[in-house]
Amino acid sequence: MTMILAFVLAYCALLVPQGRDHTAFALGTAAAIADAEPIFKDDKDKKKTAAFMVAIAFRESSFRTAITGDSGKSFGAFQIHLPFKKKTVEGWSGEDILADPEKGARVALRMIRESVRACPAHPLAVYAEGGEGCSSPRAQRISKDRLTLGKWLERHGHVDPEALAALEEPTPAQATFSQVAKGPSGSASP
Repeated sequence: MTMILAFVLAYCALLVPQGRDHTAFALGTAAAIADAEPIFKDDKDKKKTAAFMVAIAFRESSFRTAITGDSGKSFGAFQIHLPFKKKTVEGWSGEDILADPEKGARVALRMIRESVRACPAHPLAVYAEGGEGCSSPRAQRISKDRLTLGKWLERHGHVDPEALAALEEPTPAQATFSQVAKGPSGSASP
């Protein structure tokens, strides 16, 4: 999980201002990715999956894990839509997702897989708008945006080997974004 966590942190650092702590998001997302199969077939190290997940959460919530949207019907960093006090397939409520970022990431991974299977041409369209998303121009634009941002993160997110070693110590939550991430020029990201 350490390498996945390092890339989640690096990708986050490219998108958020200095001084914002997204450790809970990063730890939850990395744990969910580590335990799951990658979203993409050509993604053995799961860097692409991590970049895509970070892109989605950035657009949905700016990595804020305790946020609700859609008039109280969408929850967490991935804005999991649960209207009328429903629960996820996994049995989790919106409150569960708000309390545990890893649960939100696990639900998002499942929903993304379902979306990719349902609409390969626009892989995130069903995630964005439900069953009719594949034919929705708005959902198609959302899908394209998230994929484009994920590809950009994968190209520009780099991990500092010394910071990665620090992540492997007993308390990985103490590593900061600026310690782990290196921007395209090799210097710490802005």
